[in-house]
Amino acid sequence: MGQFVWIKPAKFFFSVGIYFWTLGWLLDHIQDPDWVKKISWTAWSMMCIELVIITYQASLAKMSHFNNQTLLDGVLFGIMGLAITINSLLVIWILIRFFRIQNLPKGYLWAIRLGILIFLIAGYQGFLMVSLRQHTVGAPDGQDGLLFLGWAKSFGDLRVFHFLGIHALQLLPLLGWYLCRDRPVPIILTGVIYFLLCTLTLWLALLQKGMFSWMG
Repeated sequence: MGQFVWIKPAKFFFSVGIYFWTLGWLLDHIQDPDWVKKISWTAWSMMCIELVIITYQASLAKMSHFNNQTLLDGVLFGIMGLAITINSLLVIWILIRFFRIQNLPKGYLWAIRLGILIFLIAGYQGFLMVSLRQHTVGAPDGQDGLLFLGWAKSFGDLRVFHFLGIHALQLLPLLGWYLCRDRPVPIILTGVIYFLLCTLTLWLALLQKGMFSWMG
């Protein structure tokens, strides 16, 4: 679609690297080494499957997502979807464990819970893109977009909500630890406001409006 073929793998490797670092940070709070080890290895395996497929398809100058041009392309896309679904189920399990934990500072603990919850919502929004077979709303994929991120400037783009939502997994716990460690109410309000702002980008995308359409 007019982009250098290795941009997408680079974005995913960077994002998944941050995700692995975040899991290591958060799972360190769960005092169950055997459980943490199983979760860690399963999450690592699922995400590596996705990275391998994205890299392989890029090496052939093919799309990794929404690609059913051949039987193999469709199978690979399906495997990616299965891997992401399994990873999401793992994160739900992690969220349940954090609702059982009581020995962390309350503000920080709620920041982790909300970060995981918003991450899950944004992750499952990916199924909307799958159902549409594209991420741009109002035009085919491949429109003029922001540098590196590629988000469409003049049309709706479902990746904006997806990106902002999944990175609540890092943003809210960091804010909770450094600013609201023992104050649950401010971080809960921050989480709600952040989610509403993320949802605004989804609403604009569904209206076929670009990120900056409100400015003009």
